Amino acid sequence: MRYQITAIAVLLMLSIVACKDNLEESPYSSLSKEVVFKDEDGLNQATIGVYHAWTAPDFSDITNRFILTESGHRYATAGILGSGSDPYYRFGHVATSGAFASVWARFYKIILRANTVIANAKMAVPGEEEEADPYIAEARFLRAYAYFNLVRLFGEVPLLLDEIKSLDDTGLIFAPRSLPLAVYEAIIADLTFAEANLPDSRGGAELGRVSAGTAKAMLGKVYLTMAGKPLSLTANYQKAVDKLSELVGPVNEEKYDFELLPVFSDVWSLTNERNREIVLSFGYFVNSSNPNGNILPFNLFPSGLVNGDEQTNYGLTYDFYKLFEKTDVRRGFTLVEKYVFQGGARAGAEPGDSIIYNPTLGNYINKRTNASLGHDDFKYGIAYGKLARVARPAGAAIQGYSSDLIEMRFPDVLLSLAEALVETGKTAEALPLLNRVRARAKATASKAATVADLRAAIRKERRLELTGEMTTVFDIRRWGTLSEEIAAMSDDQIVDNVVLPYTPKLELYPVPQSQIDANPNLSQNEGW
Repeated sequence: MRYQITAIAVLLMLSIVACKDNLEESPYSSLSKEVVFKDEDGLNQATIGVYHAWTAPDFSDITNRFILTESGHRYATAGILGSGSDPYYRFGHVATSGAFASVWARFYKIILRANTVIANAKMAVPGEEEEADPYIAEARFLRAYAYFNLVRLFGEVPLLLDEIKSLDDTGLIFAPRSLPLAVYEAIIADLTFAEANLPDSRGGAELGRVSAGTAKAMLGKVYLTMAGKPLSLTANYQKAVDKLSELVGPVNEEKYDFELLPVFSDVWSLTNERNREIVLSFGYFVNSSNPNGNILPFNLFPSGLVNGDEQTNYGLTYDFYKLFEKTDVRRGFTLVEKYVFQGGARAGAEPGDSIIYNPTLGNYINKRTNASLGHDDFKYGIAYGKLARVARPAGAAIQGYSSDLIEMRFPDVLLSLAEALVETGKTAEALPLLNRVRARAKATASKAATVADLRAAIRKERRLELTGEMTTVFDIRRWGTLSEEIAAMSDDQIVDNVVLPYTPKLELYPVPQSQIDANPNLSQNEGW
């Protein structure tokens, strides 16, 4: 999205519960629905409250979402201070791992708020109920996106499409899991409604709220996902082609206000947030209601990139760095191979020191002292850098950075369309889309012509372009290549551990044990 949501959410229920304790909401207000939905302004504020659920201050799940979608593959490894992605990057996780509970809770909070808006929106505009449809469409999009994440992470999940009005609604509170196909059908219904009832694009004070263009992009990606594993509904490749094609080309891109920015790094600039390349993003920014902001720069940047106290608990292997051509402008922005130390002195480094990654030693070296930065008793990866490289605001918490969290960019639309075209045999139409992304990166144009070569080229390009944007694990799962990823891993990627072998259970994460304990109607994924 290209809009910073600044309003404080108005919680609409005294206590919203789904699967018991982990999904309880502490209310900011005890306003009744009749008060909240008394007019269109109240409806608008309630809708903004659904957006706010994506950015609420319980920030740990932001990092957990990143780890669950970007670790556990051939290029993921430890960071300077060890592996904050452990045990997920080495496939040693269990159902009681905290990341699962935190992301599950976040998504169901979003769903529950969206359901309240959907159920009560027309109350705000009596006699003119159609004026509620755009707000309902926003809530349905945000609900659909939450479910799209849940079904890709966990498979079968409870499908709650009605408002929980009280603790007596046990059929909803203790809902059983629904089959993935049923969840996807609900997602498609929500996105189709959103597409039909939202403006083509947003501007002015509404810049960044979801649009018909956002809904079309997400719907195309949903079709592409359903065409792959595990559903393997290959007819959906053509549906993805049809939907994503509506967004691509000069006329369509102007209509829906999308483009590929000329300069790759400009996409993440704090002075350029919510730009035309952003299909969907949420604003994590430091203020009195959210002092923690976006924790990802703190947890991902190498120590001293901007402040001196970054934690760097995730890394990418040097083999990933080598995938980029030397001319590829994405290489030095996605991966921080070298930098000048900033902020307070730490780990033997002082402001102004040159820090360079040494692939032979497998760690960063301080050029002034020739000493390792951080640990030197294990190899760690190159730090991820594809975020705004700006120091945290004065007075912010140590982990508090003001930067939007990008959920989808226009290159994802282009590469998803290219992939769907290849899988429907239209290779000649797919190649220009691939090369459009590569041209912006100043990478050599691909000459792939066969289905197999183009498929491989597009899959590689998704990694070069989209790594770190919560796509990697989802791509691997729908391609059915997780066993190949694990086979390509080496023991030296893992701190004091060995790579665990592939088993089919790893195609999904376990349902959080805390949810199973609270809801007698929930079951666990096979093998967990």
